[in-house]
Amino acid sequence: MAFKPSALKPPGAPLRAKQRNPLVDSEDVELLDASHSLDTPRKEGVLPLAPVKAWHCQLALALTQTAFCVGSVYLKSCLRKVDSANGQVFHPIIYAFLREVTAGPIMCAMAWFSTGLLPKRADLARVMALGLCLYFNQLFYIVGIDMSGVVVATCMQPTIPVFTAMIAVLLNLEAGSLQKFIGIALAVGGSICMVLGGVGGHHTAAEGRHLMLGNMFLLLNTLAMACYYLSAKQLVAKYPAICVAAWSYVTAAFCMGATALLFVEQSGWEVPRQLWGPLVYWIFICSVVGYYVVTWATQFLPASQVASFQCLQPMVGTVLAFAVLGEEPSIWDLGAVGVFAGLLLVVYDKKDAKESPVMQGMRRILSQQKLLQGQLSGILRPQAKLKTAKSGGKGAWQEVV
Repeated sequence: MAFKPSALKPPGAPLRAKQRNPLVDSEDVELLDASHSLDTPRKEGVLPLAPVKAWHCQLALALTQTAFCVGSVYLKSCLRKVDSANGQVFHPIIYAFLREVTAGPIMCAMAWFSTGLLPKRADLARVMALGLCLYFNQLFYIVGIDMSGVVVATCMQPTIPVFTAMIAVLLNLEAGSLQKFIGIALAVGGSICMVLGGVGGHHTAAEGRHLMLGNMFLLLNTLAMACYYLSAKQLVAKYPAICVAAWSYVTAAFCMGATALLFVEQSGWEVPRQLWGPLVYWIFICSVVGYYVVTWATQFLPASQVASFQCLQPMVGTVLAFAVLGEEPSIWDLGAVGVFAGLLLVVYDKKDAKESPVMQGMRRILSQQKLLQGQLSGILRPQAKLKTAKSGGKGAWQEVV
């Protein structure tokens, strides 16, 4: 180790040393930064998050899920006005593409003017994976709601917290608890009752194969949304929520555009005039506002708890379908009681406040790094003072290089 002369500094000034800790892998620190934003400094120049009350996030999520249901009913009611006999065609892929290609630039502009951040090269793969989850989520939902209907589409949504909690617990990202699984089981059981009532009451005349294919798309939609929640949880620890939502929307728009070019004929690119209203609603309310709120809430709540608010869609969707579309409720719709009971159990699960073993291990890594840095600083300072005194006794502090 060599000492180079440096500018004189007043006595008592701290010694500046460039230290590296070979015992702690930089990937561990990177993983810690991406997974526990409240305990470590946020990268990319983002200020630490201000504390937000849990009920604020929960209320915002409840309103967002209600807005999603309103959008579904609005779209379905306008689809009935499309006159296919006069050549008007609704293509779900084009509808989804126009939604994303319009909402994406709006969200990117909001993200750029508010933060000015771009994703790091090391995070591009995560951003693309998140965009793919969003792409499959929206594509399968638009196709599924066209083939199955609003009641089945909304009642399928409570499977999202099932997939989310299952994947999170299997990957040790969240702590599992009996209360959480009982709540999910109640919510799913209530939703199954509502699905049976919806299919038996309104969709009996639908062709069996057509309905089964639509339900399969809706199931894939829920799986993609569960993956979106878990992937977004990692990125919002490093970037603001508006940036994560905007980047994922741009990726989804690119994928949807490629899909439209491959599978949609030129005649299918025209959007009927009756669907302009729902399209504007989906762009600004469901996309720009809705996905920003969902991504923002994942910064403060566990991913499984955010996903559990999807359980509100069956009840809200059934009420709106009865009021707007004329779909009559049945005895099966009492499953909404189970939906609300399960949602309350998941929301008030106290074990969510505890860290999973993975998070505890990350804390130990950070503590070990700080301890070793303190020990190295204590060793280097006396050595620097001794060599400074031997070099001429001028009281100048030397810089370790």
